[in-house]
Amino acid sequence: MTTKEKIQLAIDKVPNLTDFGIGLSGINKRLPLSEQKKKLKEEQAHLFQNEKEFEQVCDWLQSVEKTNNIYKVMTSYGLKHLAEKTIGYSSNGIFIAAAIYSGFEIEINEDSPNAYFNMSEQSLKLKDPYYNVN
Repeated sequence: MTTKEKIQLAIDKVPNLTDFGIGLSGINKRLPLSEQKKKLKEEQAHLFQNEKEFEQVCDWLQSVEKTNNIYKVMTSYGLKHLAEKTIGYSSNGIFIAAAIYSGFEIEINEDSPNAYFNMSEQSLKLKDPYYNVN
């Protein structure tokens, strides 16, 4: 399966997934609906241009254990920053797409472009010994 096909699987699961995260950023939310749809497609196109970052996040996620419950201490945005310490820059949307493709359950934070996943806090701490949510 190509990386573009993997990213498309994530978009199929979350149709408003963009490079920004879930949905459009601030000012774009005020555009007429037809313009919003056009902007959504443009933002999704950015996801397909970041294949290397997507694969790096997928690799980083391989050692993150899945739990039965959604971990709501850290959003996708915080998690992407945790991953960036090892792999370099990744957009919020790429992190979300990689997590979906990697088999994590997603819960969308309705008030933001971020999401939560069923990731083990313990395995996240192993990724970064300085990780502390308190």
